Amino acid sequence: MPAVYVGAPQDTSEYDTCEVDGIKVYISPFVSRENGLRVTTSGFAFFKGLAVAPIF
Repeated sequence: MPAVYVGAPQDTSEYDTCEVDGIKVYISPFVSRENGLRVTTSGFAFFKGLAVAPIF
């Protein structure tokens, strides 16, 4: 599963950029996006996280 980080990468030229629901997303060219990507949240209260997975 690809890694998810908050904030922009130091070198944005190495990533493809798109905006999803007002959120700018930087995607490595090594991540398969043929069928799209799914961004999900997990956790509860103050312990929330994001995950990104390719859709097969």
